[in-house]
Amino acid sequence: MKTRVSQCLHRHLTDIDPQREMDSKEWDRQANICIVRATTALHDELAGYSKEQRDHISDMFNSMAATNRAIRQLLGPGWGDPSSVDAVALARLQLEGLFALCLMFESPKYVDRFRQDYWRKSYIQYLLIREETLTLPSFQELASKTPVDLLRLGLHFGVTNAPICTVENEELGKPLPHGVRKEPITRFPTPGKAIDLIPQGDKRPILERLYQKYLHLCSFAHGSGEANLFKIMFDERSPHARFATDNERAERFQSNVAGEAFTTSFFSIAQAAAELTASYPKSTDLPGAAIIAWDQLSVASFWTKAVWEIRTRNLLGAIR
Repeated sequence: MKTRVSQCLHRHLTDIDPQREMDSKEWDRQANICIVRATTALHDELAGYSKEQRDHISDMFNSMAATNRAIRQLLGPGWGDPSSVDAVALARLQLEGLFALCLMFESPKYVDRFRQDYWRKSYIQYLLIREETLTLPSFQELASKTPVDLLRLGLHFGVTNAPICTVENEELGKPLPHGVRKEPITRFPTPGKAIDLIPQGDKRPILERLYQKYLHLCSFAHGSGEANLFKIMFDERSPHARFATDNERAERFQSNVAGEAFTTSFFSIAQAAAELTASYPKSTDLPGAAIIAWDQLSVASFWTKAVWEIRTRNLLGAIR
């Protein structure tokens, strides 16, 4: 998927107040409420989704809550600690979680694809270790039989003998047993490829807009020049730190690190909860939590405001 700026931009007709202060602790509280309301809603039946599939979606929400806590811990020391910059890279995980959930809300088959892809990667790691230690006496048991817990997990995810043999064929060149036909495990798509699986209209326009944000966050996970610059700027031991005043560093930290990480994390959780409301139209608690969260997010930044105006306002049936 490749969407140019000209294809995904949202022209704003109203401004935001850049001086408005956002309370990060309040955002954490609202994010936690969204998580609780979402996981509670998922206890109820959802057409086409099994309990195990709903439980997996709940796990995704709880994982986002854990990452949100990790972001807060990294940002805790403030601009005086260069490791705080890595909070932006963690924020990327939150956006990836949102993309994954948006796809899972399309069909339960994507929940299965996610779980089977996870199993495939685990099995490949097992094969790699097994093959590398094949001649070592202490690893003969590993070489002689596949761990039972890994096989059980595969069966739980719907991975039968044919997909297992296919992985061994793909990774090791091992011939398929007689009578077994090739049955590859479809990989779960990355955010860019996930967009191509979302129908035109609906939530696709916001994912196309968010993909530009995702690419920017990816640069922090890939050791970008911007990330390195901030780490130098916030490191008192660096000889280059003296080229910025404390006020300049505090300002940069707030706008480019703390603000970016907190906003992305809170947004990802709130939007995931908002998207889930479409699956539970009779729920009142879930949209209530999402609306309260979006009362903050809709004016927090231009990119969150864009998502609000493109989709979320209509999704929640709320007008500011």
